[in-house]
Amino acid sequence: MSIIDLQEVGANQWKAKYRGNYGVYTIKINTDGTKTGDYSCSCPSDYYPCKHIAIVERAIRHRVKDSKGCDSSDELTINRLLNEVSQKELVDFLVGQARYNSDLANSILLEFAHRINKKDVNNYPDIIRKALSPLRFSYEDIGSDEDNIGIEVLNLWMDKAQNYIDLNNPVEALLICKACIEEYASWYEKQDSDITDYFDPCYEEKPFELITSLLPVLPETEKKKLFDYCKLEITKSKYRKTAMFDFFNDLFMELSVSGEADDFILLQEKLLRETPDKSSYEAQTILQRMIDFYKKSNQPDMVRAILKDNVQINTFRKELTEQLIAENDLQAAKLLIDEYFLTYKKEHAYSSSWLELQLQIAQKEGDTSAIRNTSFLFIKGRFEAKYFPVYKSTFDDTEWPEAVELLINHYKELNKRWFNSSIADVLFAEKLEKRLMDYVTKYLTVDVLSKYYKGFAASFPEDTLSLFRKTLDKYAQEYTGREHYELLLSMFKKMVKIKGGSKMVNEMMSNYRVIYKNRRAMMEILSRFKDEM
Repeated sequence: MSIIDLQEVGANQWKAKYRGNYGVYTIKINTDGTKTGDYSCSCPSDYYPCKHIAIVERAIRHRVKDSKGCDSSDELTINRLLNEVSQKELVDFLVGQARYNSDLANSILLEFAHRINKKDVNNYPDIIRKALSPLRFSYEDIGSDEDNIGIEVLNLWMDKAQNYIDLNNPVEALLICKACIEEYASWYEKQDSDITDYFDPCYEEKPFELITSLLPVLPETEKKKLFDYCKLEITKSKYRKTAMFDFFNDLFMELSVSGEADDFILLQEKLLRETPDKSSYEAQTILQRMIDFYKKSNQPDMVRAILKDNVQINTFRKELTEQLIAENDLQAAKLLIDEYFLTYKKEHAYSSSWLELQLQIAQKEGDTSAIRNTSFLFIKGRFEAKYFPVYKSTFDDTEWPEAVELLINHYKELNKRWFNSSIADVLFAEKLEKRLMDYVTKYLTVDVLSKYYKGFAASFPEDTLSLFRKTLDKYAQEYTGREHYELLLSMFKKMVKIKGGSKMVNEMMSNYRVIYKNRRAMMEILSRFKDEM
């Protein structure tokens, strides 16, 4: 386990490779050798910062110290030497060095490649293709299952594109983004499929994010070129294996909204015809693009037509149902809901949103029976604060006492042996204070008391404080450790807000100082609370 590479990649910006227990990690640190700013490490450690940050920091300090110890006249010597070298000699030297030093070659290209780009000629694809070509990755490059493999040369070029955006040179930024998209997709296509899942997804997403950010400032002529570019590139098979295909469609849609809509819609219709299962996720994705396009184009009739023709996709069925409810076409909405339940009657886990729509219709129609039956389905398995008042509203004052007892008994049947929070929640909501206190007392724990004491503390302060004392004394006896002492402190803070609570808290803390005097962390926390009181 050791540092296998350490470089200063910018002013006070360092990058290191470290071979660890689970592969090779990438460490990035912003430091001048004394003060450290941002840092990151790709290792799987749960600690932050991990130990590798400190190891690399020490190495950087030694590197900086050694460089300061060098003869300060070195730079002057280099300047004088270069002044004695002809331009041809210098060029020949750099070309020779760059042939065997890819980092130097890429640095030169990053700095000066824009000088050789001419109108309608983009040299970036060739540059990036050559930089990617020798790259090979294996499982040794994967630190853990959660890690992503980074590709430094693409990071540098995308940073360069961002620099051009910041310098108000959108055309040059666009050329770089296009090259990153094209060449990464071609290179990706040739990689081992067992490794590709571990590549950082930013290389598929970031270039499109940068291009999208450029749209407001791109000249119209460049937008037209970009539209034609998307129209051509999107048909290439190499993008189908990556998320780039979806990003291309999104970009194509953005460019089509304000102009040539037919090309985008025709492409989506073609893709849909090629999709045999019209209920599949792929079909849904294509249709959703069309819906998004028509929404952006302010064509609600076209959106409605797609939804109506594709209710086999439940997200579309649901959206159409919501529209019908908003328009008070309740019979049509109920028909769509009934069809859903008929088809998916066994898949209850996915029906709550449909029950919500059913409840909205019942409330619009003022159908008390339907409101009661539907809202009960929400609270049948457990208490739900949102739907309990809706259920209650369907009973008059004479009916409700019996109904609430039936509900409590229903929850008892669901859980006869253990504490049932649904019962406590009903008692709390109904302000049945004595019954709530008795129920909490029967199943007394710190968590239960903490959640429900406010339901009876005002009416029964002495009894409530006794419950706190009994619970906390037992808890303090059984549990040690700072996290448990902090919990005791949080409970003390609740107690002092109850009538007579401050006195009891002081008594309990005095007792704890005697009984648990050897628990240093507890004594520290109690002293802190004493100062706050």
